[in-house]
Order: sequence, then structure tokens, then C-alpha cells
Amino acid sequence: MQIDKIVADAAIPEEEVLPAIEEGWSKGAEKRSMSQPISDPEFSALSDVYRAAGLRQDDVRKTAGFRAMAFSFLIWTVLHDQIEPYQGPVQFNLQAGEVPVFGIANVLLSEEQTTSTYVGSYSGASIRVASGLYYHLGGVRGHRVQSTSLQEADYGDFLMTTRSIYFGGREKGVNFRLPYKQIVRFQPYSDAVGICKNGTKEKIFAPQQVSESGWFLFNVLQALAAKESGVAA
Repeated sequence: MQIDKIVADAAIPEEEVLPAIEEGWSKGAEKRSMSQPISDPEFSALSDVYRAAGLRQDDVRKTAGFRAMAFSFLIWTVLHDQIEPYQGPVQFNLQAGEVPVFGIANVLLSEEQTTSTYVGSYSGASIRVASGLYYHLGGVRGHRVQSTSLQEADYGDFLMTTRSIYFGGREKGVNFRLPYKQIVRFQPYSDAVGICKNGTKEKIFAPQQVSESGWFLFNVLQALAAKESGVAA
């Protein structure tokens, strides 16, 4: 093989060869997977590359590249109406006609919260009416200041179906079903996806055991919502 000749010519230690090939394959597969959805033939072709290089499937499945490939292919199945119903451990009681697409356990749900504070001071004289208390005479100079922050709401299971999103909290009992038709916007983050429903604050879903998954969640949910609304994704 050409690889064997390159290794021999460069005097690369044998124990360093496969890890280097695995890392290179993973980076290439990840880049390709994130550029556009991967079809079934493309998935097979990329898999043939690592097999031909002598990499073990069990090792490759642990790489970021393989995970990106699987996510990219799942997006492709949604876009081309070839969804294989999800049969993993994350389960909810679905409505009639819904098909489970993908589930993730240990997802952190955070919600936007707005707080108001008043900044300003009194002008005019003060009359002491009791120890530590004052009655103010005059006007008030000040204004209300609002700030938005993220507050952790719960940890739990996250399931996307062909019609909606399900969340089941395991710590605080936050449970809901969110139909795609009620969602006005998806917001991508590097490790999470934000979802805005009509008239409510943004909810952010962050998988705790699947790193850098924001691109996948954003694209697959966009595709599912578009299919549900009858709009081409």
C-alpha cells in the first residue's frame, strides 16, 4: 500500500501511524459533514476510507468526525423523507401520527429571565421620621433598568419528532411539548440551540454529553419545522 511506503520512507513509528490516520480522517469527515448533509452513498464512501486505512469501527465511532457524519446523515434523511424512526432510550408518549426522529438525554434547559432595577436618586429635602427612615420632599431622578440573564430551569430528556419537541425534566419536573407550528425562530449556538415560541422568552437546550452539537440541532430542527409547515427546507 502507498501508506505503508510513506510510513517506511519517513521512518514513522508504527504505534503513531493509526492514531495519526484516525485524527486526519476525523477532521476531514467532520468538515465535510458540516458543509452539507451527507447522503447514504457518501456515508458509505467515507466509511470505506477508514476501513481501508486499517482503522477499527469501534475506535472510529468515538471520534468527532464519525459523530458529525451520523448527524449530517440524519439531517439528510429528514430533508429527503427517509427518516428511520428513533428507537433509543429517550421515550415520550407521542400523539397519533408523530414519528420520533432523535433523542438526547442529559440536556440542560435554560430560559431567559428579565429583571428590572431602578437607578436614580431623590432631589430636595429629607425629614427624619424615625430611626433610619426618611420622608423625602421633592422630585425623583431615576429610571428603570432592565437586564436579561439565563437561568437554569431543569435537566432532562429531549426528543424531536416529525411534529414537535418534547422535554422531560428529571430534577424540577419541567415537562412540555412544543409543536413546530408555535415556534417563530431557532437560534444556533456552538453547543446548544435556542428556541423562541410566540410570546415567550427564548428556551436554550444544551446537551451535556454531546459537545459542539449546536449546528446539528439547529439544522435538523429547521428542516423538521419546514417539513411540518409544508415549506421547502
